Formats: sequence, C-alpha cells, structure tokens
Amino acid sequence: DSTSSSTYEGFTYTSDLVEDSTSSERGTTSLLPQPILGEQATPPALPEAVNQAQPTTSFPFQSNEIIGGDSVEAIERRLLGRILSPSAYEIKMTRIQVEDLFEVKVEIIRKMLGLHRRGDWMGRGARALDNPRTTTGEESLERLFHMLGDLQQNNLQSATFRQLVERVLLRTDAIQHSAT
Repeated sequence: DSTSSSTYEGFTYTSDLVEDSTSSERGTTSLLPQPILGEQATPPALPEAVNQAQPTTSFPFQSNEIIGGDSVEAIERRLLGRILSPSAYEIKMTRIQVEDLFEVKVEIIRKMLGLHRRGDWMGRGARALDNPRTTTGEESLERLFHMLGDLQQNNLQSATFRQLVERVLLRTDAIQHSAT
C-alpha cells in the first residue's frame, strides 16, 4: 500500500485522502466535477440567496404626505421640539420612531374609514389619535398597536372604535362651531 500516515495531537493524517480521486490506479471517480486538464478550476456557484442582500422595506410614505390631518414631518417636529439641540443620533432615532408611529396611525385611519364612513378620517382621523396628556401630544407606539389590534379583532364593537368615533365627531363639531 502506498499510503503513509502520521499522528498529530490525536488526529491521524493519511496521505491517500489527498490522492487524486480520479486516479485510475485506485479505480474510483470523484462525485465532484473536476476541471479539465489545463483549465482553471472555478468554485461552485453559491446559492442565489447567499449572493443577494436581504430585501429592505422602504418607508411607503413621503415626509410631507398628509393622511388623517398628520404627516411624518409634523410628528417629527412635535417630537424633536422638546429637544433644544438634538444630536444626529437623536434625529435618526426620532425619525425611526416617527415612521413607526405614522404607519400605525395610517393603518388605524384606514380601518376606521372602512368601519365608519361618515367620519372625516382622512382629514382629521390622526388628530383623534392625539394624546393631550403627553408632552408631545403623541400616543405611544405600544398604545397605538393596542388600539389597532382592538379594531382588527372587535371591529364596530371595540372600545377603540367608539372612542375614535366620539373624538372625530367632537372635533368636527368644534370646528363647525368655531367657524360660525
């Protein structure tokens, strides 16, 4: 036998493991494709998913797009307005928070639009989601998600539905009375 072996810290190296597997001397062929004599071997192609970056979801709204009487820019001004001189980090983190808040507000407004067609949801719906008890006037993201879940699960019977209808109607009445 032409094989030789040596032992290194518990591992045995056998030279026949590195012999050309297409060797006619051993009578075996490799299962892996071998380069033709004289050609450069190319590495096997990687699966398509490995070569591509994970898809990113871009924010679906423009900064100045007004939905329900609110926009990303308006929310951002309210949140950053409490900071005298925000750092780049604070601005970036606020922007992420603002986009999340706006997306959930839009989902709630669209749900309410389908449930209560008489309300001015596209004009004033986001204002019904304000929270005057906070320094920024914004409801927390957690609370907005809770409201959305309540609407999705209970529709017209949800406490959120009744609360928002009341707020939109009160705002509409207040605006009409102030105009006269």
